[in-house]
Amino acid sequence: MVAASTPVNAFNTYAGEVRPRFESGLGFRVSGKIRQRLVNVGDHVAAGATLMLLDERDLALSEEASQAAVKAQEARFAVEKADFERFSKLAATKFISQTEFERQKTHFEAAKAQLEAVRAEARVSGNQTGYSTLRTETAGTVTAIEAESGQVVAAGQVVVRLAQAGEMEVAANIPESQLHGLATGAPVEVTLWAGGAQRLPAKIRELAASADPATRTYSMRVSVSAPPATMRLGMTASVVVPNPTTPNLIRVPLTAYTQYQGQAGVWIVNAADGTVSFRPAGSLGFDGNDILLDDQVKPGERIVTAGASLLHQGQQVRLLADPEQT
Repeated sequence: MVAASTPVNAFNTYAGEVRPRFESGLGFRVSGKIRQRLVNVGDHVAAGATLMLLDERDLALSEEASQAAVKAQEARFAVEKADFERFSKLAATKFISQTEFERQKTHFEAAKAQLEAVRAEARVSGNQTGYSTLRTETAGTVTAIEAESGQVVAAGQVVVRLAQAGEMEVAANIPESQLHGLATGAPVEVTLWAGGAQRLPAKIRELAASADPATRTYSMRVSVSAPPATMRLGMTASVVVPNPTTPNLIRVPLTAYTQYQGQAGVWIVNAADGTVSFRPAGSLGFDGNDILLDDQVKPGERIVTAGASLLHQGQQVRLLADPEQT
């Protein structure tokens, strides 16, 4: 064939996964033993729905102790208040010294502060009893259960993962060599493996500022403008990123691209004597059964496409037919 520069509709495709825009890891605000699990993976729950229950007996006892402490302190405060009122009258008639009155006033104020403190502690204990019930604040879908009934969990430990209802997006990872030219808001397309060849319009919502230390790739989140009803969480998808700046490239069949003395390239035919010479050339990608070459091969040069792996330097070849301009 005769090499020719042809336009290439180039794009990069990255594997991704359909994920929710917001996903929360839910846990109890207090530690304890799980008494009951009320949801399963895949359940759709409304805002305020109960997900799990802790054994609240210890928390209830703590609340009762706090309430008893409040009553005891209220009794002490009542005594201090009565003494303070009596000493106030005595101080007004000069039957006691000002020093004695100030001492009694200090006792009264300390008792009042202690009463406020134990009342606050009682409210905290009451709240903790309520924390034995795990509820969701938003509607969504349960995506994972990470604790079971009978298990003792710590405060804040994630026990349920919830995908909040609403926008879905596709998460993908981009190698650093392909990061150039990508930006937040750039248009892309998404295809679902379960949806055939249909391409869904989308845009880049988020692009990580730093690479993952393990994979050395950059995380990308893509928002789908109009997701179909068949788009479900966890589905495998592909993110198609167009590359409109790709110049015209040399396209040759895969059979023309071969290895010779440890280098990859093509065989060029000398039109004067019919001999061949090996030309190293780099690959810029694939398009169907063709390979795209860099500028080492020039338009108009004659390239061997059949039997390339059997040739050696300076060998004479015979044309099978007149080459076509491609």
